[in-house]
Amino acid sequence: MQSMPSAVRVALCGVMLSLGVSAQADQLYRCRSYGGGLFWSQTHCQQHGALIDRIESVPSGLSPDRQIRVAEQGIAQSVRTASRADAMTRAEQKALQREARAHERRRLRCDKLQFELEQQYSRSRQKLTAFQQQRVSERQQRLREERDQAGC
Repeated sequence: MQSMPSAVRVALCGVMLSLGVSAQADQLYRCRSYGGGLFWSQTHCQQHGALIDRIESVPSGLSPDRQIRVAEQGIAQSVRTASRADAMTRAEQKALQREARAHERRRLRCDKLQFELEQQYSRSRQKLTAFQQQRVSERQQRLREERDQAGC
């Protein structure tokens, strides 16, 4: 029982307690024949000329049919747990992708602001009227503020 996920152990203990079964456990082997078929066995799969697909701990004292049902419930629980872990991984991957896209958009925005600011610096060095110089200066100030707000 130690090799099972904790959620499966808890569920299995709950089944055992509800059935009045002691905490002793038997090993049930899910075997895969060389032809690809699956079957459950209380003895090692090698004795049947098959390979071990999975080993489940099941409560002793139950009928073989009941032990198989408990083992299959354990497998189903493991699959659900693995699916949730995959889903979290997919969600984390999507979050990382969104973060990377946001970072790229911010970088592009910063590059654009820097380019516009350099154009305005270049324009301010040209021969302009006082009114035009004032407009260029105001535009430079707005661009610097936007750049600061964008976190550049």
